[in-house]
Amino acid sequence: MNQIQAIEENILTYYKELTRLLDGRFMESDEVVWYETGRQSLFRFNGVLRTATRTEELSRIVDPILDLFLSQNLPFFWVDWQDVGVPGLGDYLSSRNIQFVHAKGMPTMSRGLDDLPELSLSKEVELVRVQSKQDQSDWLTVLMLGFEEPEPSRADFQQIIDRSLTEPEPVFEYFIARWQGEPCAISTLLHANHGAGIYHVATLPAYRGRGLGAALTLAAMYSAKSAGYQQAILFATPSGFPVYKRLGFQTVSTADAFVWSGNG
Repeated sequence: MNQIQAIEENILTYYKELTRLLDGRFMESDEVVWYETGRQSLFRFNGVLRTATRTEELSRIVDPILDLFLSQNLPFFWVDWQDVGVPGLGDYLSSRNIQFVHAKGMPTMSRGLDDLPELSLSKEVELVRVQSKQDQSDWLTVLMLGFEEPEPSRADFQQIIDRSLTEPEPVFEYFIARWQGEPCAISTLLHANHGAGIYHVATLPAYRGRGLGAALTLAAMYSAKSAGYQQAILFATPSGFPVYKRLGFQTVSTADAFVWSGNG
């Protein structure tokens, strides 16, 4: 399996697990991979992850999925992979007269886990794996504020973390840092078949610039290494990209995303 395939497998695993934890449907065929949870609180709870068809077949594949999302007012995103995507997919989506936000050139990155830098923290910081109800509550607080998530999505994220932590072999590991006892930064590790995924790296605004994003990323990487993984995979936000570069991550591919946030 090459790096692009490993990244795709990781991302599909993440959203498959998210769909399961939210009681949704995950549909996978040779031509398209997509999911819907029926949740209207956040676009990331419904989406299309891979499109693999001929350009002339786009209307047959794309239109029924768009119609379902729009008819049920389900916010969603559609990924257009730049290296392995369908030529013309972005143009076709743009032609549909839907009020998309077009996020361009989002990097997917990977790094080997054999030579990790030292994880160093200020004496004022405590970093732990989420276990207790207080840990869960603090982790969710940082997620909501750090990513500026819409308040209606709180209950859905709560269901995801509640259910995932009670499973015999959790697919997700959650990490939280506290600065002088106050929650300040988080990350999540995904256990996938062909690489460990790092998600939800966020730091509250008041604590940014102190190396916490790097520390939470490294915490997940060290846990992945101890579980036997050789590679870590992540999607980089514009603010996170310099941090990941300094940690040794390299861009493997880029993707565009077409985001529809619903009708309110």
